[in-house]
Amino acid sequence: MNEVTLNLQEKGIDQWEYPWDNNKIINQLKNNFLYVLLVEEEMIGTFCIYDIDHINEFSLDEKGKYLSQIAILPKFQGRNIGSAITKFACFFAKGLDKTLFLDCWAGNEKLKQFYSRNGLEYIGDFPEENYFVSIFKYS
Repeated sequence: MNEVTLNLQEKGIDQWEYPWDNNKIINQLKNNFLYVLLVEEEMIGTFCIYDIDHINEFSLDEKGKYLSQIAILPKFQGRNIGSAITKFACFFAKGLDKTLFLDCWAGNEKLKQFYSRNGLEYIGDFPEENYFVSIFKYS
């Protein structure tokens, strides 16, 4: 997570804070799913899926699943791994008859276009503490 965060910050994308707090990650694992992507025993990425009924201050009309913290090491990016993760998460939520939600920093136009290309519906931009997030869903 730290390597991916530094890579994003080098590109001017302030999606996550550095360094990651391991206790925060561990606390998110309670009753949630954390996936690790391995290639020949090397961890190349990770993502989480968990239950939600709101995204920060934005209340949802329904309880759903939330896809978050998609992180792929820079040397493995550009190989459609993000699309595979997104498709998996959509399939997972659909199998549970849930809507899948995800968000990103509103200034990350490249990621917003990626989500749209992968079948996610743009809901809108919503304020956070000192920036905006763009929320997407798949139902």
